[in-house]
Amino acid sequence: MMKKILFILSAIWWVGTLWYIHRSVAAQDSVPVPDVDIVKVGGKIEKQDWYSVYWRGEKIGYSMKSVQRTASGYLINDLSYMRLPVGGTVQEIYAKSLLTTDSTFAITNFSFDLQSGDYNATADGRIDDNKIYVVLRTPVSEDTAEFEIDGKIYPPSMLPELFAAAKRERKEFRGLMTFDPFTVSRTLYEVVSQRRTKKSFGGKERDIWVVQVEAQGLRSKMWISDDGTLWMERTENGFMQAKEPQEEALKFDLSRSGKQDILKGFAIMSFWKPKVQPRQAKYAKFHLEGFKTELLELEDFNQRLSGDTLEVCAEGFEPGAKPVPADTAEEPFIQCHDLRIVKKAREIAGAETDTLKILERINSFLYENMEKDYQSAIPSAVDVLKKMRGDCNEHSTLFVALARALGIPARINVGVVYREDGYFYYHAWVQAYTGGRWHTFDPTFGQAPADASHIKFLSGSLDKQVQILRLADISIKVLEADTLCPR
Repeated sequence: MMKKILFILSAIWWVGTLWYIHRSVAAQDSVPVPDVDIVKVGGKIEKQDWYSVYWRGEKIGYSMKSVQRTASGYLINDLSYMRLPVGGTVQEIYAKSLLTTDSTFAITNFSFDLQSGDYNATADGRIDDNKIYVVLRTPVSEDTAEFEIDGKIYPPSMLPELFAAAKRERKEFRGLMTFDPFTVSRTLYEVVSQRRTKKSFGGKERDIWVVQVEAQGLRSKMWISDDGTLWMERTENGFMQAKEPQEEALKFDLSRSGKQDILKGFAIMSFWKPKVQPRQAKYAKFHLEGFKTELLELEDFNQRLSGDTLEVCAEGFEPGAKPVPADTAEEPFIQCHDLRIVKKAREIAGAETDTLKILERINSFLYENMEKDYQSAIPSAVDVLKKMRGDCNEHSTLFVALARALGIPARINVGVVYREDGYFYYHAWVQAYTGGRWHTFDPTFGQAPADASHIKFLSGSLDKQVQILRLADISIKVLEADTLCPR
């Protein structure tokens, strides 16, 4: 479940965040796709488990896992459905995967699908000779990747079975190396603690292993019986799945959604006392509590940290470090070399030669022409250009693609921004480099520069952005705000 939560939460929060390619990925003209019909290879179903999914005590969906024998190993089918409010809009998210494995449960072929509203993305591929081959598809784009791996990759959903098998054989089990096709990256699921207990599940008292697992800094607790059955799992951010009969798991009113808005649930309450309002603030000072600063990028050209005090200057305290090659590079879903993106970027720039003014034009174009709407998806720049609809991440993704299409270094920032309802909400915006310094832009708000209530936590791709999910029990106190930065 934690893999689903890592992915789906990122999709919800950033509602269209970047797809990450490992630095060792080399783009290919063509990539071999699975040479086996993984829908037809399955034999008898050995096990099928159904779960109800909850967030903070409220049922929001269900999930299922089945395992079938094949001639060479297993066919594993995972699916999940969630329906919940996101930013005041009801979002339905359906994710499924089909995996073939060898006899040790190491993945050989995979097919993943994510659907939300009118959005659909798939990832298909195979693992062969210590290489992963992936084809990523959306309705308007297709990208391929290939990279080397060291050792086998396992489905995270099989961790309970593999843990129990190791215990039966009196072997040490430290965790699993897994693969996420939607970030094209590897993730270690590490067992950090385990203990024995007795607990009643399914109307019967059972011998249970309580296993704490960590992935990308996030922890979940699993209740696993000796036969490898996962009876319950809780994540530290409020999600839970509980094993139930199929009819109970599917007993879910599809006409209703949860009452708790997930964005509001993860927002940070604070009071903005200064007379200068957030949207007009060019300078702000904050007191941070509970932040794991070693995991974040709180120091930047426009942010400086002293102890627990963070200052933000919208125009920047200094020019900042020079761009790196990744700031102008094409990524699978930031297709800055796509002819459609290049054409639109040149159209927006027109005859303008001043790079800063071109960036301001891009910012204004997106603010004025994109429909503001929450999208529980992981869109590509080409998708966004076609639909011209989305929230902060759709705006930021397309901005970065358009800027890079013109050779301008740009990156996505993720963090929080203050809204007038008294909360800091998770948000995405952009910084771009021109004239020997960095500048911030918020195409969702139409701001250039972004106001000083924007607090950047990280920049970059999904594999880094999910680190923000580690932040729990944090607070932000607004100390000062002004229309000018101190010199």
